[in-house]
Amino acid sequence: MRQPQGSAALWLDVLHSPTNLQTPRHSAAMKSVLDRAEVGLSLKYHRAAGIMLEYLPQPDMAAISNTLQSAGLRYLAMPQAAIPVTDCDNTFDHFVEKRSKRERQRTRRLLRLAEGSDNPLRFSVITQGDQVEALVEQCLALEHASWKGREGTAILNKPEDARFYRQLAQDLASAGLLRLALLHDRDGQLVAFELCMLWDNRLIALKTSCSEQHLDLSPGHVLALLHIRECCADDSVSLYDVTGNGLTPAPHLLRYADRQELLWRVIVFASGWRGWLLQLTWQARLRLRSVKRFVASRWP
Repeated sequence: MRQPQGSAALWLDVLHSPTNLQTPRHSAAMKSVLDRAEVGLSLKYHRAAGIMLEYLPQPDMAAISNTLQSAGLRYLAMPQAAIPVTDCDNTFDHFVEKRSKRERQRTRRLLRLAEGSDNPLRFSVITQGDQVEALVEQCLALEHASWKGREGTAILNKPEDARFYRQLAQDLASAGLLRLALLHDRDGQLVAFELCMLWDNRLIALKTSCSEQHLDLSPGHVLALLHIRECCADDSVSLYDVTGNGLTPAPHLLRYADRQELLWRVIVFASGWRGWLLQLTWQARLRLRSVKRFVASRWP
């Protein structure tokens, strides 16, 4: 994919990888082999200033760097996203004990909201069956009723997105990869959901939302805890991954994380003046970001 960069007066074509935040976690293991001749031919053919590879998993970085260096290619690598993950190979009790004393107390209090027939919340996990289609519609409606719907970023705000997620849920269910975690109140009203995919022993949350009318019950946090407990008891799940884009994950995503996994952006520069100009542009951009962060830290 070609993506222009720069001003209207001077812009550069950059070849862009067709990857996104989910790619490294639901694709086969990356075997990134960058051949100098092949890269040079692609850059020359497209008259491009560089090739931008995004969301590369951290374990691949050493191999990619060695390949690029041995090929004599100039490149720039930078962290792009930090993914909080929870280790589910241990017991849930072990998970709870690793939290702070305050968080342990809060966890036990929240779990009591869904334990026993007299408590206000009901937890379930759907993996397949005829009810998937109807339940997904309820999930989409719940998300649309939240701030996402008001800001126009909910799935139902775009018909093409809605078609995609409806079909995705059915396809995952047919393949045995669907994990739809649900939280209902006493009256059977849906108050929170996590639409997830199980891939390579990793439970990946694709979409989540909760009812704003039930925020006093912390439904999103209750559901996350119950789902982690379910994952810890499931031998097919090793990691619980509630993906958040960016290098600074939201505090509620970090609350349950055992560690963070880095994803990287790598830009390979062409050998001519276009490549040098693109390299200078990115170096200046990164320096400007550093200055902005320094200023922000000194004068909040």
